[in-house]
Amino acid sequence: MLRARPTAPPWVAGVVMLVAGCSLSGHETPPDLPDPRPLGGAVHFTADQRSALWAAEEAGVRACMRERGHPYVSPEPGDGRRAAASSPYALLRPGWAESDGYGMTAEHIGGLPPDPNEDHLAGLTEEEEEIWRRALVGDEENVREIVLGEGLTTGDDPGSCVGVARAEVYGTEWPELYDPMEQLSNEVIELTRESGGFRGAEALWAGCMAERGLGYESLEDPRREIQELLMEGASSQAAGERELELARTDLECQIETGLHEEVERAQQEVEQAVGAEARLELERYEQAKVIALERSKVGRE
Repeated sequence: MLRARPTAPPWVAGVVMLVAGCSLSGHETPPDLPDPRPLGGAVHFTADQRSALWAAEEAGVRACMRERGHPYVSPEPGDGRRAAASSPYALLRPGWAESDGYGMTAEHIGGLPPDPNEDHLAGLTEEEEEIWRRALVGDEENVREIVLGEGLTTGDDPGSCVGVARAEVYGTEWPELYDPMEQLSNEVIELTRESGGFRGAEALWAGCMAERGLGYESLEDPRREIQELLMEGASSQAAGERELELARTDLECQIETGLHEEVERAQQEVEQAVGAEARLELERYEQAKVIALERSKVGRE
């Protein structure tokens, strides 16, 4: 089931005021920065799409559990906008970078939402809880395994309430269609990151960051710094301020070096090697995606 990230906590607004109203070092932000995603964004879902699919699937889970005699409460939906805007190449969008950096400190503070079924499960015997969980997610021996290639497999129990609800929303063939496309998308991302075009663009970005006194080599390095701060127990205020500072400078250098455009070109070159068979599978998947999105507008209680 699709899960969204928690909303940003109140302190973010206070930190944002530290940078509000400033320009990007004299550079005007391009109106439409490229947002390269593999396979035309095939396995990507917008925040609204994620929310609708999640709601429809959870409605199906609730109905299934009710039919099997088990109470089930869906968790509170989170704000999926940051997750939907996240780039597979660590590219930044002006609005997000300037408002909550990389979203890491906010996510760290928010933590995982509480399980709304916790109180119910606490009142069950061990055997009753096991029955409840089997109804929800099924049994391992009943998992329908899907071979993705190179020794990778995935799957779920189609007889579980999660499996039933997922099939109602996405269709019974969804795992066989989505999982290979997700794997192909990941391969495109990996090959793009390894390409000369990407590495050259990243080196230009690193040079821009170095001019600002930041010795990074990888686009992931600023995020690693924030992660280390959080793991070392830095205060939320300190981590948040540093995150906003880094993300803002990161964005400046991405725009200044034309990183979004260069990454888009690098990805396009990689995707030229995608075979005809994979393209046919992609068409089948995209048709299923359209149908799933149409179904998600209905849902059921």
